[in-house]
Amino acid sequence: MEKNENEELLEMEKNENEELLEQSPADIQQEDTQEIAKSGEEEPDTEEQKVSNGRFILWSLAGVYLLYTSYSLCKGYVTGEEGTSMGFMLAGIAFAAIGAGLLFFGIKNMLSEEKIRKAKAAKNAAMEAAAGGELKKEDASGQNRSMSIAERANMVKNLEDEEEDGENEKE
Repeated sequence: MEKNENEELLEMEKNENEELLEQSPADIQQEDTQEIAKSGEEEPDTEEQKVSNGRFILWSLAGVYLLYTSYSLCKGYVTGEEGTSMGFMLAGIAFAAIGAGLLFFGIKNMLSEEKIRKAKAAKNAAMEAAAGGELKKEDASGQNRSMSIAERANMVKNLEDEEEDGENEKE
């Protein structure tokens, strides 16, 4: 049974290699470019990003709340309100440090994620420009399907005929 599986795998690999040999280098490069561009594409407003932005906003709000609480605790101790002790002042200082940290990291992470998203968008635009806009044209026209060997051969033949016509016109 194991030999049959190995033979099938070898035969499949041989067929794939034959198909690759029949393709022109331009077709192979175009398919590779499409695969690379597709692997880098992401939806700009994905659910994960919404959750991530929500997390950063929540951290910032928690930081603001802790800063306000620390201000209230320290103010009570400094003004000498009844029932306050040195513990309130120490708690206020700890709340201020934690609140400032949450606020700082919440804003920092939100801004860095925005930069990352812009960099990915620029990378996708550069990949599309490098492909000469072929990716959008193919997606729009519905030609983003695999072609049979006969279709590829006809396409190559038509391109060669067009090149010969172009050379004849130049002469």
